[in-house]
Amino acid sequence: MIKKSEWKWYGYAGHFVGGKSCAYHLSTRIGGYLVSTVGDYYPLSNHGKRERLGAGEDSWFETFVFKCDGEDVHGDPVVDFSEIDSERYSQSIDAERGHYRYCEKYAAVMPNKRGTK
Repeated sequence: MIKKSEWKWYGYAGHFVGGKSCAYHLSTRIGGYLVSTVGDYYPLSNHGKRERLGAGEDSWFETFVFKCDGEDVHGDPVVDFSEIDSERYSQSIDAERGHYRYCEKYAAVMPNKRGTK
């Protein structure tokens, strides 16, 4: 079990090429995993109109989990962007709950060798 005190929080989107256009983002490294949640996507190319992140009618927010090989020299996560888990949501409160649920889930997984310094 990885303790919450050992989780690392980042102040930016941990995935999605358009992440800088998302008003909502949570990104947390838990041992050898990165849990990233983004949403409220307002790309400049869409003239400030909100866009869904997935094909579903209510895909306004999403959480993805990736394997993480620790951090680079700048303190940013080194991530293999082949997702190992994911979920989409229609509301920000569900996205927040989902993010924490995935953090708890992967904190309980036996730590792998990835994510260690």
